[in-house]
This record gives sequence, C-alpha cells and structure tokens, in this order.
Amino acid sequence: MQNEIFSKVKDPRVLGKVKHELEDVLRIALIGVLCSCEDYDEISDLIDDRAEEFKQMGFLRLTNGVPSGDTIRRVVESVNPDQMKASLAISRENILSSLKGCQVIIDGKKLRGENPTSRGCNGLYILNAMVSDYEICVEEERVEDKTNELTVLPSVIASLCIVGALVSVDAMGTHRNIAQQIIMQDGDYLMALKDNQPILKDLVETIFSSTTPLSTYSTEEKGHGRHEKRVCSVMDTKLLLQEGMYEEWPGLRRIVRMERERLCNGVRTKETVYYLSSVDCDEAAYFAGCIRNHWGIENKLHWHLDVTFKEDQCRVRTKNGAVNLSIIRKYALELLKKQTDKLSLKRRRKKCMRNLDYLAMVMNES
Repeated sequence: MQNEIFSKVKDPRVLGKVKHELEDVLRIALIGVLCSCEDYDEISDLIDDRAEEFKQMGFLRLTNGVPSGDTIRRVVESVNPDQMKASLAISRENILSSLKGCQVIIDGKKLRGENPTSRGCNGLYILNAMVSDYEICVEEERVEDKTNELTVLPSVIASLCIVGALVSVDAMGTHRNIAQQIIMQDGDYLMALKDNQPILKDLVETIFSSTTPLSTYSTEEKGHGRHEKRVCSVMDTKLLLQEGMYEEWPGLRRIVRMERERLCNGVRTKETVYYLSSVDCDEAAYFAGCIRNHWGIENKLHWHLDVTFKEDQCRVRTKNGAVNLSIIRKYALELLKKQTDKLSLKRRRKKCMRNLDYLAMVMNES
C-alpha cells in the first residue's frame, strides 16, 4: 500500500476482535464510492471479484480476506467523523493553510434519504463550506436535530483560516455575532438579508428605492426556453448610519441589491434579494460575481452529491454512517474533479470500476 489515506482515524473496535485492518476497510468504502457501488454489499462484491488485482496494485492488503458488507457498514458507522475529516484534510493542506483571496461559500444540505419517521426526528442536515475557486468542500458539520445551522456555523468558520477571504452565507446565518466573528478572524462577509432581520431589511429597501446607487451591473442569459435578467446595485452605508432605528452592524461597508427577472416557458417571475457586506468596494460587478458564486455550491457540490452519487437515495441512517459516507462522497467528488479527461463525472466513476489503472490515477497512486 503506497500511502495511508485515513492515518488520523483511530480504530474504535475492541482489540483482539479485529480481523480486517482499519485502513483497508475505509479504503474499500472509498473505492466503492468511486466505482459507483450503491450499498455495502455491492462494495464487498466488487473487492471480492478483483481481490488479487487490488492487492497486486497496492490498493489494499486484505491480509484476512475481503470484509463482508456488514463489516464495512459497522466500521463506517463507528469511526469518528472529525478524525475522518482530519485525515482527508491532509490532501488539502496547501489550500487550507491560506484562503486569502478566495470565496468560502457556506450552505446547508439535508440528506433526503434520511427518513425521519422511524426515529421521530427531522433527518440529517449537514452544513458545508466550499471554496469557490477550487470547488472543494473544506469543512462539514452535522446540524443536530431540533436546531438550525446557526448553532454550528461559528465552529465551521472558526475551523478555517479566512484571513483575507470572503465568507458568504445565506439568510439563516445573517447575524451580528457571525459578522463579528468573521471580522475578528480578519475575513470579510457577504450575507443575504431577508425577513429574519425585518427592521434592517426595511431600511435597506427604502434606501434603494429613493437613492441612486454607487454603481449598477446587469447581465442577461438566454437558452433552453429561459430568459433571465439580473441587475445588481451597490450602495454605501452612510444613509443607514443616519437612521436612528439602525444598530450599527459589525464591519458593514456596503449594502447590495440583486434583482432577478426570469421568463421560463411563458411564466415570468421576479425576485429581489438584499445583501450586507464588509467589503469596501463600489463595483456592482464584483458583488454580482460573488452572489453568483455563492449559489454555485448548489450545482457544483449539492447537485453532484444528489445526482452523480445518489446521496438522497441512500438509506444509511444509523450512528455515524450517514455523516461518514457524506464525507467520503465529497472526497471522491474532489478526486474525480481533478481529472482532465473529457468524461463526465458519472462516466469517470464507471471507468474507475472497469479500469484499475484509471482508479489508481484518480486516487493518485499510479
């Protein structure tokens, strides 16, 4: 085996009852995800069919044969998710050491396959942090049942070196304490302003309706029966400071308005969203790009997890299984995206299953 991927994961199993090496079992789970396997039994069958090849190529040791699907499941369910993240973060050290100049997008995703009826809960919800420039998920945190993402957002931000970075969050995370934390960590923020901040939203809406913006930037897109126009406007905070009802927001430098008008299959819709930002910039084009980047997490991460990896169809829900599989999927997605061929991600997964030389290249073990 050429290198240990899961070196920081401690074995939770009882000493003396361990038959299969921890690194082997976790590697098997990763290989299964890369090779389009849909459950633990399929993963075990894949390894069993080509066990000698996996050993000869240095993927696995398999000193005591191939673990069963149940064994793989028990191990994935029992290992510590934080240790899993710490192991996989080693490959991202050059990125995580400094996010200066990058945009860090933080947004939550619910695992819809997590059926809540059997446990009386609301299902599993994970808060993800993706670096837009690299399209890599650099942090994820489970949101506990009966809470919301605001309870774990501070720890997600605290885990990252955001000096000189822009952190963008949706309205759920728009809170003075979060803004203060980002400023204290020497970062900047871009926060959606909606009905959870009614007084401030009304003030911002009034200012934009009665004052000429510092700058405006518009774009239009046509295609696939859709015509969408977006207009972004930016304003400084001088008029806000004149309002007696306004409590000064930590580090706030600009307020932004994004207007969207869409005509799709004859149906016209309009939407206006306001934003708060600590970035001292007058260019509406800059903020338009950042806003668009923020929603990129939906099709660059969440969409692939659901469609390419079928995460929403996964029925794993006990112990740490769902969280750890989500971590492995994101790492697999990261590995697949690094390839420079012209194959889709789906076809790359299929090729990993057919061609072990290609799998070795994806896992950087060729």
